[in-house]
Amino acid sequence: MRKNVVKKKLCVVFTCVTLLIVAAVGCGGASDTSSAETAEYAVPQAVGGKALSKSADLNVAEDADNMSEAAVEGEAGGGEAPSENAEPVTDTSRKLITTMRIGAETENFDDAISTIEAKVGELGGYIESSDVYNGSNSNKNHSSSNRRASFVIRIPADNLGGFVDSLSDAYNITNKTTSVEDVTLQYVDIESKKKALLTEEESLLSILESAETVEDIITVQDRLSQVRYELENMESQLRAYDNQVDYSTVYLDLDEVAKYTPVEEKGAFARMGEGFVESLKSVCNGIKEFIIWFVIHIPQLLFLAIFVAVIWISCKKIKEKKASGVTNNAGIKSEAKEEKTTLEKTEGKDGK
Repeated sequence: MRKNVVKKKLCVVFTCVTLLIVAAVGCGGASDTSSAETAEYAVPQAVGGKALSKSADLNVAEDADNMSEAAVEGEAGGGEAPSENAEPVTDTSRKLITTMRIGAETENFDDAISTIEAKVGELGGYIESSDVYNGSNSNKNHSSSNRRASFVIRIPADNLGGFVDSLSDAYNITNKTTSVEDVTLQYVDIESKKKALLTEEESLLSILESAETVEDIITVQDRLSQVRYELENMESQLRAYDNQVDYSTVYLDLDEVAKYTPVEEKGAFARMGEGFVESLKSVCNGIKEFIIWFVIHIPQLLFLAIFVAVIWISCKKIKEKKASGVTNNAGIKSEAKEEKTTLEKTEGKDGK
């Protein structure tokens, strides 16, 4: 009985060892098969999915193995597949795009325009666009001309603070907003893709040197053209990001005013004093505007006065004629009445 138990245990151990050996052999075969498949399909992916002829298989397989190893290292390091010669991304600073919108008031419009242009050039920036309006309008705080200007200014990011301080010192800032966009992830992603494409470009060039048939050369050149086109697009995107990061954008709206808009609430006495002064100014401005209006419209007023005088004189003459006609009629009637009375008296005497 005891011998049977020992035999059963030995059979179980032998069976387990056998299964372990079979499993190890199967894993080794699967690993070899996977490596062979990677070497077989690496080249078609490198040249846009088109297989090369058998004459280039040997060199292509070596390049495919190198690219596969680089891809494995890239996945272990962060998901990208840079080659051994490609340099890692060393610039780890944040890529920030700063945009500001500023509204300002000035009492001397022409000097303000010249000062802003000079300050922008002094700080190494430039005016991207400008729109100056010399309109005419009337407003409580604005002068009669009501001129205004809008600028799109590009200022080096390091000098942005100095430029804003100069505006605050020289003019009345009515509003100011700032927005910052972090494009670090997009920038690093484009740089990583660019380096991967550079690696692929080097591999394609080496494959192109070893290609022997016209079909192989055309296939590799087609893929090489696509890679270089994508590289140009990425370089253009990187340059655009660099420009936006290095030069902040300032949207400046400048208004000419007769009096600055108050920036804080004042006390009751201060407000009453300012209101009284404003009322006096309004009266003076009203008188001034009336005098200006009167002088401007003197010709029309003279013409109107002559026209009114002619009508008044005509009406007066018509009334005088009517009055004289009525008087004459009254005289004639009175004379006729007197004659009638005289006749009646004469007839009465004769009858007696």
